[in-house]
Amino acid sequence: MPRRVRPRSVTVTALAAAGLLSAANGALTGVGSAAPGPAVPPDTQASASVSVHCPFADPLGPRALTVESTATLPAQAKTGTSATIGAYSAKLSIPRDVALSFLPAGATTGSLRGAVQLDLAVHQDDRSDRVPVPLVVAPTPLPETGDVVLTATGTVPEIAINTIGAVSFDVTEPTLTLEAVPAPDAPPATTAPPKVACTLDEGQKTTLGKVLVLPKVTPGTKQKQSAALGDVTTMDEEPPPNVYTQPLGLVSILTRSTVKKLGATVVSDPSILVNGFINVNIDTGDSWVTGSTAFSPVTAAFLGFGFVPVSATVEFLPVEYETQRMIDFTGNLYTDPVTELPSLHADLRVMARMSHAEINGVPLDLGADCMTKEPVHLVLDGPYEAFGDGHVSTEPNGGFTLPGFKGCGTGGQDLNPLLDGMSSGPGNQAYADTYNLFGCTEPDPKDCPTNSQPPAPGSQSAAAKKAAAKPR
Repeated sequence: MPRRVRPRSVTVTALAAAGLLSAANGALTGVGSAAPGPAVPPDTQASASVSVHCPFADPLGPRALTVESTATLPAQAKTGTSATIGAYSAKLSIPRDVALSFLPAGATTGSLRGAVQLDLAVHQDDRSDRVPVPLVVAPTPLPETGDVVLTATGTVPEIAINTIGAVSFDVTEPTLTLEAVPAPDAPPATTAPPKVACTLDEGQKTTLGKVLVLPKVTPGTKQKQSAALGDVTTMDEEPPPNVYTQPLGLVSILTRSTVKKLGATVVSDPSILVNGFINVNIDTGDSWVTGSTAFSPVTAAFLGFGFVPVSATVEFLPVEYETQRMIDFTGNLYTDPVTELPSLHADLRVMARMSHAEINGVPLDLGADCMTKEPVHLVLDGPYEAFGDGHVSTEPNGGFTLPGFKGCGTGGQDLNPLLDGMSSGPGNQAYADTYNLFGCTEPDPKDCPTNSQPPAPGSQSAAAKKAAAKPR
């Protein structure tokens, strides 16, 4: 006898969500003596090599130089504390004829000394400040032949960073002040050595490094209570009339997601479809598939902001996660008018919970209820065969937007804006591949007989190959 079922709210795929960045209001930096933060994790070595043009006096004229800057940067800091940049140096090679021009007329040996003045450009998003960095060139003898390599060293003032997120430090154009080291019995100079203001060549990378700034813990603050989820679809609708249902076989679901801001791809562990049915309304001819699944938490690792090693555990839950653990889904079946292939359309919603985050190997406590503050809305389409395989994604519909987060942080730390800034936003993609394991009744896919397993990673089903071959 046909079984009647109720269509239920849906979700069949997962998203990848993790990360940490937000822009905050107020000035970006201040030069001062704020108390230093904890010295963990250790400092990182940073370097930048830039090309400049320096207008030396006639008859020498403008010359191209390369300036190689190195420094140690803290891997991370906290707002209200100072970021200390250490061991700053700038090395540059001066053409021999330019170096000789600073010596007394006719001299071919001697030493140069002087200074290099430049700024560190400190910026985040559209805000920036400059921190002056004076460097000293110690007396350097000219070699017998070839160019003269000068190394300028100095101390960068402590920088109090009043923002949250990834802060970049870029080198800027240097100003050179060079002169010959006078002989011990030479009279004092009556004029100051000339300054040569160089300019950076355009179209080159100038970033020395980045520092991740975390929020300062405010003692005594309380976590905000989790906001209401909003409207939740109820299950009170009457079952549709004349619906014929047929059970599906053992279906394996493989999911993959990309988060644009992170440049990361997260692959979830395979899950199994429970109570999968294909449903046909005899009166209208409409058909759809229903079922439930659950995804195991997965640990994702990536480079936050392109340079910070970050890992976090992501768990995908139903909208009604407070009362149930299984994710119910419904997908409508149709024939694609272009490819003429059987296809599936699913309008899905899923919550994401974050936990067990680490930045540079240092644990970051997100708390027990770090969630997306609203469901992630996924609209998927693609070729699908109820008793074969399916390959649906958000690509045909422009991807999905990852919402902001709520309830993230403990002990007075509000980490919601950090997660929002790094990962939340549009342009993400979700993919779900389903495989009906023919003739297999084993709960573990590894125990299924040959020819009932999903294809190897990277391979395509016949339906997917047909879809790819057809023009759109």
